[in-house]
Amino acid sequence: MKTASRLLGIAILLSAVAPAPAQVKIRNKPLTVPGEIVVRYKASRDVAANTARLAQAGVTNIVTRPNVPFISGRIAGGSNLEQVLAACNADPEVDYAEPNYRLYALETPPVFPNDEYFSDLWNLHQANDNDIDAPEAWEMTTGSENVIVSVIDTGIDYDHEDLQANIWRNPGESGGGKENNNVDDDGNGYVDDFRGWDFINRDKEPFDDQGHGTHCAGVIGAVGNNGKGVVGVNWKVKLMALKFLGSDGSGSTADAASAIIYAADNGAKVLSNSWGGGGASQALQDAIQYAHDRGALFIAAAGNDGLNTDSSPNYPSNYDVANVVSVASNDRNDGLSSFSNYGRRTVDLSAPGSSIYSTRPLGRYQYLSGTSMATPHVAGACALVWAKYPGLQPLQVMVRVLGGVDRKSEFIGRMATGGRLNVFNAMGTNPFIALTTDWSNTPNTGGPYPVTTSVVDDGSVSRVRLIYALNGGAADTLNMAAGTNDIYSAGIPGQALNTTINYSVLAVDDGGNRTLSPTYSFKITSEPDPGDGGGCCGQNAMAIEGLNSSAKYAVEIPLNLVFFLLPVALLRRWRRKK
Repeated sequence: MKTASRLLGIAILLSAVAPAPAQVKIRNKPLTVPGEIVVRYKASRDVAANTARLAQAGVTNIVTRPNVPFISGRIAGGSNLEQVLAACNADPEVDYAEPNYRLYALETPPVFPNDEYFSDLWNLHQANDNDIDAPEAWEMTTGSENVIVSVIDTGIDYDHEDLQANIWRNPGESGGGKENNNVDDDGNGYVDDFRGWDFINRDKEPFDDQGHGTHCAGVIGAVGNNGKGVVGVNWKVKLMALKFLGSDGSGSTADAASAIIYAADNGAKVLSNSWGGGGASQALQDAIQYAHDRGALFIAAAGNDGLNTDSSPNYPSNYDVANVVSVASNDRNDGLSSFSNYGRRTVDLSAPGSSIYSTRPLGRYQYLSGTSMATPHVAGACALVWAKYPGLQPLQVMVRVLGGVDRKSEFIGRMATGGRLNVFNAMGTNPFIALTTDWSNTPNTGGPYPVTTSVVDDGSVSRVRLIYALNGGAADTLNMAAGTNDIYSAGIPGQALNTTINYSVLAVDDGGNRTLSPTYSFKITSEPDPGDGGGCCGQNAMAIEGLNSSAKYAVEIPLNLVFFLLPVALLRRWRRKK
């Protein structure tokens, strides 16, 4: 494929942002003790009678306490919490019956690391809370060395002070001199690939001679709380360095597909892909499908052309494979970055991508902007969720991340979730709803109009309902049937022309916790659908905002040449000194 590959860009420096005072957030912790209730009977009944009556209502493990006027217990397996509560409250001998709510100590603060430049990382934490709530998520986990994220890019500076401890080492090629014995010890087809592979030069040294991959790696997993530099979404993680983009920022489909297959074969759970360009490639799509079949998520940059990818496809983010998550970029005010692509049906969510401070080769740090910078935030969030919940399936991680976004007016109608990444939300215990069918206008009056959705929970999902209303009238409800892989479905009956249908999904878990999805809308009409309006291969390395087209050409081209050539010159000088 002949593609001019130009990486994403440096933006202006940001002033330091001081951490806001610690504020406890309980919204994503369990609301109730699953399946437990508290009941108070009227004084006219004795304890033995009350206990027997409660058992008849379907409550087991009944507990009475000295000098306490209520009884607690757990509902029997297969019983519905709300039905048991309703039955108890209908009993004339009951004063009240309610869930056994879970309470929390309020002195526990978010976790702030001691990294030198943490105050510059608005993307992780800032005073206006337009961030991904990383410190709140770090209350629950700071990551795991058991989660491998492949950075498929220009390589990584694996000797960087803020990355070295988190670099993945291939266990089959490490120890006892295996790193340099010129033998394919693990039989994977790559000789001495003890820390990844360089698919351009066909060797075991995937060192970053451009800068882009090292920056992305730092966003995912710069070492946390080490008193140095920056911190990634994960303090602990394993970063697999896979180099297929060269010092000029370009690469080929064949090398990209090979890197994807390598990542899937060698244990990467998350593949971070901050690149794009060219047309649709069957070889690349097949490689992504291969990764899907081996349980890996493929996180992809939506692109930097400011276009609607529903009508102007960007690859690889537009491939219709179930493990692909397409990521747009937002700024520190929760606005869509001026360069970012978008698409109601082909872009999933936004993440911080304007003026992001992270690692740079040769032990340095820098600001860069682009959907390339947004993508590793989502890759890092998926890794952090997997660290907290290691038993999750890939789709369950995806649903948590997509279902946990902070919805923003700027993004509604411009991407599938209508929201910006919030990794703290993704750690929650209430039901998560995502990947719901978003109907377009249709002339079909016969129906039904099938709606599917994905729902996951830290416990079990007790029921999922489809709520719909016609022309703003009273709502009707359908039970959504459970299928495989946490997918639920129902069909809205056919309607006459000029009927507007609004619908949403309600999910309830075994603890009685509820989540209501956003509302979707479509119309039964014979008129054409109006549409949705309006890595980085194919993108400029330096994206400078506020210039007209002629000025951008005059200024950005020389700057990009400097950006590409300077790391090469510095690297050569550094190697000569060594």
